[in-house]
Amino acid sequence: MKRRIIIAAGLAVLMTTSVLGTTAFAKSTSENQTTTQSAAKKSGTHGHGKHEKIAEPENAIGKDKAKAAALKAAGLSEDKVEKLHAFTTKLDDETVVYRVSFKSGEKYYTYKINATTGKVAEKKTETAEEHEASKKARGGHGKHEKVAEPENAIGKDKAKAAALKAAGLSEDKVEKLHAFTTKLDDETVVYRVSFKSGEKYYTYKINATTGKVAEKKTETAEEHEASKKAHGKHGSSKSETTSDNKKA
Repeated sequence: MKRRIIIAAGLAVLMTTSVLGTTAFAKSTSENQTTTQSAAKKSGTHGHGKHEKIAEPENAIGKDKAKAAALKAAGLSEDKVEKLHAFTTKLDDETVVYRVSFKSGEKYYTYKINATTGKVAEKKTETAEEHEASKKARGGHGKHEKVAEPENAIGKDKAKAAALKAAGLSEDKVEKLHAFTTKLDDETVVYRVSFKSGEKYYTYKINATTGKVAEKKTETAEEHEASKKAHGKHGSSKSETTSDNKKA
């Protein structure tokens, strides 16, 4: 009888130990899964420096005021910068901001302006080399993906005319004139108009619906060749020019 009682007590102890061990293991596994999911969510939301474009909140200050706030913070005026554009996105804490970027001289500026208060939330300044490195890290290699023209687009001819007017040149004074639709970092559809005059190469990005200059660039022959090599373009410009000139 005593022997049976001892055996039963031993079995009870073993069962209790097993249950406690299983519970502890399950709790540990659950905590690890929660931590992993949380980390994956964070890295997936803001991975690789990409910025998801979102709608402006109802009480937003607007892009123009956001640009003005960024320029003021940088101590620059609009006529002293190029490649100025903005779009709404979110910070890690879900705060809606305008991501305003522009270039002045050899420096690239990025400001994140609170969409409702107009205050600077984040800022970054890069050299040309750092900016190119950032683009490559984000998967951008200077290539321009062609996209369809929007329904209310101004058309290639008007885009070319706008670019030539901005450069102070007439069509008979340039060569290699061509254009195609692409997108800026903020998803704005533009015409990328390029041409050559003398020893200079011009590239203008014209807003596809407003006809305004969104970005501009002027290069010497040497700089143009260096850009082509850096972007991996080895003769692609020639085929685009031929195709576009035929249409023109």
